[in-house]
Amino acid sequence: MKQYCIVLFTMLLVAACEETTELDLRQTPFKIVIEGLLTNKAGYQSVIVSRSTDFYGSGKSPRVEDAIVQISDNAGQFISFVHNPRNHADSSGVYVPVASFAGEIGKTYTVHVQIDGEMYEGSDQLRAVIPIDSLKFRINEDEAREPKDFDKFYEILMFAREPQDQENFYLFKFYRNDSLKTYNPTDIYFSDDELLAEKIDGVPSPIYYALNDKARLEIYSLTRKGYIFYSDMSTILNNDGGGMFGSIPSPPRSNLTNGALGFFQVSAVQDKEVYIEE
Repeated sequence: MKQYCIVLFTMLLVAACEETTELDLRQTPFKIVIEGLLTNKAGYQSVIVSRSTDFYGSGKSPRVEDAIVQISDNAGQFISFVHNPRNHADSSGVYVPVASFAGEIGKTYTVHVQIDGEMYEGSDQLRAVIPIDSLKFRINEDEAREPKDFDKFYEILMFAREPQDQENFYLFKFYRNDSLKTYNPTDIYFSDDELLAEKIDGVPSPIYYALNDKARLEIYSLTRKGYIFYSDMSTILNNDGGGMFGSIPSPPRSNLTNGALGFFQVSAVQDKEVYIEE
């Protein structure tokens, strides 16, 4: 489970002896970027639509606010999405369902995003996720001797059972007092079932908690396509590019059509929480 995808963003400024040369990297056409999530829990569905920026661009990617967004299932049902219905300043480009709904395990879902007459689509299946039997906590003695954060040296332990008769993939998210946390700012935690034994007996968390914290773990099921997307992202973000003359890495493999970047993730979710007490 402790497969840590440590994502390191490094900007290299290369200076010549007498002058700085800026490469012309603006010739790459802008791409549509779609970040979709559909789960078996109502309130967990959203689609974020944006455009990629050039190499020297800074700040957030420009969001698309006038897309037509729908999600369909393999039974022929369509769900319409609306852009930022509450007009939140930080939710530009975020589309949510007109009516709350939850996905069903076993169904395949397809996102449909239309922008300026162009259609972008992607499909993923909602697979089951392992239930969390319980969460416990303990002091991590090594972290307590020299903690990264002075009062946070408790780790949570997960107990569960993972079916070994089928191929499964998972994404893990850890929360401290309802805020998503990672040990390093750019970590992603995901795994295939080859790394998990059938009896998950006290696998420790990668982040630490203080007394009186509320710790919560969420586990998302992934399809193989989802696992490959996160694996590719890890490889790309840990790749130094081979130096100045190294090749530019390709974007993560996606399930989206028409050249769109990003991924449409369909997952079942299990969560459990525990309070860190004396």
